[in-house]
Amino acid sequence: MPRGPRILPEECHLHIICRGNDGCRVFRNQDDFMQIKRTLLRFLPAIDLTIRHHALMHTHFHLLAWAGRTTLLAGAMKAALLSYEHYYRRKYGHRGHLWHSRYRSIIIKTDGQYLQCARYVELNPVYAGICRLPEGYRWTSYRYYADGLPDPLVSPDADLLKTEGWTAGEANASYRKFVLAGIDLDYQQEKKRFEREVFEKYGPKVVHSKNFKVPSK
Repeated sequence: MPRGPRILPEECHLHIICRGNDGCRVFRNQDDFMQIKRTLLRFLPAIDLTIRHHALMHTHFHLLAWAGRTTLLAGAMKAALLSYEHYYRRKYGHRGHLWHSRYRSIIIKTDGQYLQCARYVELNPVYAGICRLPEGYRWTSYRYYADGLPDPLVSPDADLLKTEGWTAGEANASYRKFVLAGIDLDYQQEKKRFEREVFEKYGPKVVHSKNFKVPSK
């Protein structure tokens, strides 16, 4: 049975998740991580999608992004994932589907949800047991915000950073403290609760619609 379109506001912040098929290691080494970065930078800015935070894991990736034209998101994501899949097939001789279905997208409605999502995304390597602290994993946006290291994939939300007292492209001790405070939180439960609230309010499909609006509180 074909899947329906996704309902999204015209523009919004989104938590986007893409997973490899059957737990496939879609990124095996540094070259693969660099290739997906180049691919995302090639396809996503053209549709006014700005990546704020990210975590590129071996079997999947997370993006917290501002989507300025959500009606174009599905096509751009499909093109980006197919482009990387062609690269992967040529390099490794892979057969079958590389990605598990299409991407997931969850609407982020408030600054509080944004900050919690950003922290959850950048702590993914810690939760996965890859490292003890987030600075121990190279392929997230954490070191951009915490240590001021350059990351061409990241375009920060300057207004939100200013509100929190953080400066883009510089070391931010308070940002580091904020993220580290999330290590002991039960983010799986928080994530399930948040998704349940969003789906109860807007329905289980995350779809394109020019007429859909997130109502204000």
